[in-house]
Amino acid sequence: MLRTAIIGLGNAAERLHIPACRALNEIVIVGACEPREQRRADIQRRFNIPRVYATPEELIEREQPELVLIGTPPDLHRDHCLLALRAGADVLCEKPFVPTVADADTVIAEAKRLGRAITLNTQYRHMRIYRETQQRLAEGEFGRLFFVQCWQQMFHPPAFEKLEWRRTLRQSTLFEFAPHALDLICFFFNALPSAIQAHTPQARPEYDSDVLVQATLRFPEERLATLALNRVSHAPERYLEMRLDCERASLRLSLGGVARASLEVVRNTGRSRPSARLSFVRGGEARIERSSRSKLLTNESQAAFASATAANLRAFLTDRARTDGSRYQSIEHAREVLRTALAGYASAQSGQTVQLS
Repeated sequence: MLRTAIIGLGNAAERLHIPACRALNEIVIVGACEPREQRRADIQRRFNIPRVYATPEELIEREQPELVLIGTPPDLHRDHCLLALRAGADVLCEKPFVPTVADADTVIAEAKRLGRAITLNTQYRHMRIYRETQQRLAEGEFGRLFFVQCWQQMFHPPAFEKLEWRRTLRQSTLFEFAPHALDLICFFFNALPSAIQAHTPQARPEYDSDVLVQATLRFPEERLATLALNRVSHAPERYLEMRLDCERASLRLSLGGVARASLEVVRNTGRSRPSARLSFVRGGEARIERSSRSKLLTNESQAAFASATAANLRAFLTDRARTDGSRYQSIEHAREVLRTALAGYASAQSGQTVQLS
């Protein structure tokens, strides 16, 4: 059993880290830490955690874990990653990774120097709707993927956030949420972007963070992606929507509860006919679209954030056993996704396209 400790007992620990650890037989949670006394006591009682501490230093010293999961605010991730790595533990860190690329380089270099493994919890790619879509793309079923559209719409400005660190982020949507979307785009293209041009207008003067983000990303081989994240929209909420245009089909991926009923007139080969569509799932779905016809590819009947975290953790346990450079591929990819998001801010400030290749 792998002795595992959790730094930070906030929402990530409650909703993701603890359920993921409990889903894996090879992991045992030996302790956790949290500076808020009441929260520390509540989570210990609810999840029957053996021992809890006020500081990560005390947790690491007393429990000597082999694996550490970090769910603290991102400005603490660098120091907490280094603390765990230097104590001889492998690390799964919640996203956002760290505030700067320099911080990422420091953490990755230290992991390599010490021979420890580290990854980021970009778990969306482990959800069925994304994993099975990527597999069928890789098999060539839909032909070449050349264009990805990704969007989010909701009314959820920073003032709605329960956590203080989220409420006070100036670089918010592109830094905190977009890495999930950017990781998925790269996952489907099997490539990193070569350039980004982004806009983060202050569409609502009362909010000084990036509640509205529009970005265009160029990929090698004449491929393109667009990103539109709107946290001040009064339209029906869409947590994360994607459309993938391929040579022989388009794919529509919806994450979050889906409840849709439609009746459309389909025009094909000179004839018109009615086409009905009904979708109701709590987790999300992926559909194949051809000539206004829609066919289910796969779906998630329930929200998959915790189960995808467990799958990500399971994959990490396999990768940590590797002795070659491949054990660092996931964290180096996370570094490039962070670099892309931060380049988006630089592009928005300068009004210029930022080259990434």
